Amino acid sequence: MKVPDKLASSVRARWPDRADTWLTSIGPELDELTRQHSATPQRVLPARYAFVVSATSPHGPLIFRASPDPAAPDQATVADALGRLDVGPKVHLTTSTDTGLWTVMEHVIPGTPLADANPATLDIEALVRPLRAMVGQPAPSADLPLITDWLRDRLTDDNLTELPAGEQVAPKAERAHALELLDELAADMRPGLCHGDASPWNVLTGHDGQWKLIDPRGMQGEPEYDAAVVAYKLVRFFTVWDAEATIATIWRSRYGRIGKWITVARTARV
Repeated sequence: MKVPDKLASSVRARWPDRADTWLTSIGPELDELTRQHSATPQRVLPARYAFVVSATSPHGPLIFRASPDPAAPDQATVADALGRLDVGPKVHLTTSTDTGLWTVMEHVIPGTPLADANPATLDIEALVRPLRAMVGQPAPSADLPLITDWLRDRLTDDNLTELPAGEQVAPKAERAHALELLDELAADMRPGLCHGDASPWNVLTGHDGQWKLIDPRGMQGEPEYDAAVVAYKLVRFFTVWDAEATIATIWRSRYGRIGKWITVARTARV
């Protein structure tokens, strides 16, 4: 299983001090993990900062995921909580190495990402269901960073470089307004289980039309933020009829809160 050149370049650019050691370790570590699970690797799946391999096994289809991200343990903690709630793939194993972290989890089938869904047949209520399931769920660890702190850092960074394709840092006045909204939201937010990165590539179709969430950011917050990100990204990807108001209605919540999160997410260029 060869590491894609694009992945190697991305990892070297982001974590230059650990990239080469991590890249060298992937082969033997994957061999050992697949042996332990009696698994046969099938193919390397696309990912920006992680090495992801699908595999067959006597226990069903599996995903082996290696990450050099220093925040990977927090991400795995949230992924495990999502799996136990059945809104994400079940995590079978998380193990740290000298260079990173491996996660072995069930493979979501068919696994078509929301980004490739047909907007004409998209069931918004089914899409919102896993997000609503997180409401009231505690954060899996009180040590997880807050999504509000991460957003505040992005909104106050005049030289933000991690941006979606084609985006530029928002004007200062817009960011100042978004910071005011963020302060309002943070004032009455009860930090709990939150995916933190519900982009259309991290929401996959599962069995019987259920949606599953993968690759969480590894933070605590509130699922209303995730609902806002889904709504904001849907509009950007599909130019869907008022997806933002539709999701807020299905959420059975004041549009005001969802709308504030959408403004914050859009301005922070998440």
